Amino acid sequence: MEKAEYEKNEYDLTKIMEEEKDLPEGTYKIGFRSVTTKGYRIDEWTGAWVATALIYQIVTGIIIFFYYSQVDPYRATEYIIDDVPFGHIILTSHLYMAYAMIGLVYFHMMRQWFVGSYRGKWRWLQWILGVVLFLLTILTAILGYMLANTAIAMAALHIGMLFMQRSVLGRILPGAFINWLEGILVGNYTTTATFSHLLALHVAVFSTLMLAIFAVHFMLFERSGLANDDKTEKGKMIPWYPTNLLYAVFSAIIIIGVIIIFAAAFPQKLTLGYGSLAYGTFPVPDWYITPVYKLMDVAGYGLSTGGVPLIIGILIFMLIIPFIDRYHKKGVLERPWITAFGVYLVLGLAVMTIWGYSQPGLTQTRLLTEYLWWSLTLISFLPVYAMRFAKKDGDANAN
Repeated sequence: MEKAEYEKNEYDLTKIMEEEKDLPEGTYKIGFRSVTTKGYRIDEWTGAWVATALIYQIVTGIIIFFYYSQVDPYRATEYIIDDVPFGHIILTSHLYMAYAMIGLVYFHMMRQWFVGSYRGKWRWLQWILGVVLFLLTILTAILGYMLANTAIAMAALHIGMLFMQRSVLGRILPGAFINWLEGILVGNYTTTATFSHLLALHVAVFSTLMLAIFAVHFMLFERSGLANDDKTEKGKMIPWYPTNLLYAVFSAIIIIGVIIIFAAAFPQKLTLGYGSLAYGTFPVPDWYITPVYKLMDVAGYGLSTGGVPLIIGILIFMLIIPFIDRYHKKGVLERPWITAFGVYLVLGLAVMTIWGYSQPGLTQTRLLTEYLWWSLTLISFLPVYAMRFAKKDGDANAN
């Protein structure tokens, strides 16, 4: 059975706040759209799970903020763990929910990629804002990661400074602009100033931006509706209130409960403080940083050569994909090169994460690097096009 054709994109942004006509029953005028039973498939709620993680991070972050000190961040973190009532669970669950949020964002984005939910009505803008939210999620997590003033956190800060100074971006942008960015990041390089700046960026800047952009992202989703839902049929639509609301609340309670149980069972262990790293050890960053971290030390894709342009190129491609995907069908085999490139991204992310975590700081040979990327390309593209050929051949024989 062929998939339905895409809706046309709506580019007139002045129409975003206009009231819609012929809304399905049980829908509120500006948002909160009712859906059919297909809207209750688990994969349709990945965005709601990301929203749950974001809200939980804001609430626990506010609690942690009351006990955190920029003057001595490492001791303040120890104090939260050892002396604040339920502090260990709050801090650990804040960390684990950050991990969950990053994983859910990856899953949510790639699910939309393979389903083709980034085209039609306001979905193109929704996708672009989703990519921005993905970047903000990673950057906010990295900033929060630095706030404990551990050895690995400061290593990440120093790498970030080198990233700005020596990467292709640092060589293209004016030196005064780079110095201004460094000043925003670290202040005057004293402990208090540095961690005041990091805290302000983490809490006041990136977290606020995430919340604001998410609100618009959610509104656009409600305006466009589910990409794969059936056309509205009177008497078959399930109203947003109370059904959708209760569904969202119950799923949020389950996610938060699982995270708290894991936080209680596997409490966070604070690593060595900055300046106390034992001789002969090498700091390993968190799993969500290792893909980029590995790109920076792989021969031929280093900090000053290919790594930065490669990352920027992938991000630009993700931003413009709603406009360059001209396929008329949504099936994964009906959009072969889009699907193949998505497989390539997933495999590349997995390989770089595992490789970076298992061999941090070990630069590879150019030959091995080329072998890796070409192998991933073949593994991604050949099976997709082979399955597409087999499907078309099977359909032709059936007819």
